[in-house]
Amino acid sequence: MKLLSIKLCNFRQFHGKTPELILASGKQNTTIIHGNNGSGKTTILNAFTWVLYEKFTAAFSSPHLLVNKRAINEAEIGVSVDCWVEVQFEHENKRYQVKRKCYACRDKDNKIQYSQNKFFMLVAGDDGRWYPPLQQPDEIINRILPESLHQYFFFDGEHIDHIFRANKQSNIAEDTKELLGVKVLDRAIEHLKKQRKLYKMS
Repeated sequence: MKLLSIKLCNFRQFHGKTPELILASGKQNTTIIHGNNGSGKTTILNAFTWVLYEKFTAAFSSPHLLVNKRAINEAEIGVSVDCWVEVQFEHENKRYQVKRKCYACRDKDNKIQYSQNKFFMLVAGDDGRWYPPLQQPDEIINRILPESLHQYFFFDGEHIDHIFRANKQSNIAEDTKELLGVKVLDRAIEHLKKQRKLYKMS
């Protein structure tokens, strides 16, 4: 998976639609995002994990409050405010666009009501147009980068130590097997052992 760009709309600190953030590629393939505390660096990290897996890093506070507060307060009672993240990426010479969105509005009692989020995916065709995928979007994402492995690719550098604690090492080993495609071989070997025992007993 090669991340290409990200756009946000009313996602946490980001009020309204942001410009498309094009990520570095080619020889200069490192993108650095810097800013003061609270400026949105961790929010951008979690925008990626939310749109792809509906997950958040451990340090991401109040994950249920995604919609920008200013946008909600500026909207009229009962009028929904869009909140979404859109990411484009490439994998095996195919270009994908994924988008996850939700809504929020203030009711007559001035309480904020949130909707369930929705997930969309488009795949670029050879003609340059975008088309819905033939498979379920979640299945495509998990085939490219399984959900169990996403924390090793999208992580908060200030809290990286929890990934490598002693009690997590066995998980790392198992998840690495999954990434390399070795886990399916382990399952096949275990299955063959069971079948061998059954064959001997019969």
